[in-house]
Amino acid sequence: MPSFNTYALPRLVLASASPRRLELLERFYPPERITVIVPAYDELPLMNTTKTDSVAEPADLAGQLAAGKLTALLEQNELPAEALVIAADTIVTIDGKMLGKPETGREAADMLQLLSNRTHKVVTGLAIQIRSGGSVKQKNVAETTEVTFGRLDEAMIDWYLASGEPFDKAGAYGIQGLGAAFIKGINGCYYNVMGLPVHRLFVELKEMAATTGSVQMRSFILPFA
Repeated sequence: MPSFNTYALPRLVLASASPRRLELLERFYPPERITVIVPAYDELPLMNTTKTDSVAEPADLAGQLAAGKLTALLEQNELPAEALVIAADTIVTIDGKMLGKPETGREAADMLQLLSNRTHKVVTGLAIQIRSGGSVKQKNVAETTEVTFGRLDEAMIDWYLASGEPFDKAGAYGIQGLGAAFIKGINGCYYNVMGLPVHRLFVELKEMAATTGSVQMRSFILPFA
């Protein structure tokens, strides 16, 4: 468990192991002011209730997963008094079904075949908390992007599986990697498909910062303000 006793300045705490989310946040915040803490959180009970059933509201599920990660983080760690805390979870849905991270090559191939020449939804839930001046503000939101694949033949799928890229990504592809070759078009936020809807995040942070008393904290969470 990291110790924050020596930190006087506000920090960003990211409750995610995703290198893509960290990469995006480091564009706006000094890396030395970011701490990654991956909480112990069991997604399976919530995921299993929807894996074989229709996901009527994917935004609700993504939001619940992100909120669960944030709750676990807070229960397991003592956070600094001045902190911006972000938890996120991204899911992929098509035909009312949820596509998680594939566990086998066969499962990954089946997902890619299902997405071939069709449009699916990528939904990222965000749980955001600002801790400042002894007060705590929290907001849970979700962002949806529609992604359309071109037609994938067997050779393309085999090539992609051989790259190893599909296996740590919901829906078995990464838009920022070799999976870019499959993307015919998107409707919505590109970065949401990477796992962090950057514009939506800052829209929400701006609204939350307006009622945050600490000038120092406001200048930290809104680097362009």
